[in-house]
Amino acid sequence: MDSDDMNSGATARITGVDVLDIRFPTSRELDGSDAMNPDPDYSAAYVILRTDAGDGCEGHAFTFTIGRGNDVQAAAIAALRDHVVGLSVDAVCADPGSVSRALIGDSQLRWLGPEKGVMHMAIGAVVNAVWDLAAKRAGKPVWRFLADAAPEWLADQVDYRYIEDALSREEAVALLTRGKEGAAAREERLLTRGYPAYTTSPGWLGYSDEKLVRLARQAVADGFTQIKLKVGADLADDVRRLRAAREAVGPDIRIAVDANQRWNVAEAIDWTNA
Repeated sequence: MDSDDMNSGATARITGVDVLDIRFPTSRELDGSDAMNPDPDYSAAYVILRTDAGDGCEGHAFTFTIGRGNDVQAAAIAALRDHVVGLSVDAVCADPGSVSRALIGDSQLRWLGPEKGVMHMAIGAVVNAVWDLAAKRAGKPVWRFLADAAPEWLADQVDYRYIEDALSREEAVALLTRGKEGAAAREERLLTRGYPAYTTSPGWLGYSDEKLVRLARQAVADGFTQIKLKVGADLADDVRRLRAAREAVGPDIRIAVDANQRWNVAEAIDWTNA
């Protein structure tokens, strides 16, 4: 995507890409701890796309890290600045997928692996900011912007190079078209009842049993019908904590578990049978 091509016939342009290195010391209370990541400091390389459109809209997004390396992630986003500043606002909002294709297709950035690792995350943050900007300019939250989109347009945002054996554009259009059936009723139900969610807030691995029980009960009081516990460091501890959680929430609340890449298949089977 050449910036001159993107800017032809348009006056409003992206004028800035701000990157913020934001970190929270969650390791102090072991918030977010799991079997693979025992001391995370939840962090974000936060990106803001600014424009001269005069409508007050900005594109906001972030990529999540757990502390060390957040500066590397922020630097990777900043390295994309010259690829984005100057692009036509109307053009990128009309075709957000073009930004993704251009960034991952850059002949020199590709050497850094833009479809994996730090560059993949950086490009994802910029592309998400473009989607956020497009939705704001349309006066809609992103979910509704996507739900209201024509199936053909939405299908065109996808890069099919590596998935054509599983999904073609024509098949995607057909799926999205079928998905329009009953959409109005689903939207009404969503707005009326909300979308079901679970919470991991009681289940971080570093929490004491007392804190787990207290937060599990609070989750149920807040209306959650499912909680998730982090497991995988010690089988005996896992069993004890799961029993404490079950006693706290009762038999009708679902409990999910997450071992965070610590188990092989045999270990998972052993845990299930414990």
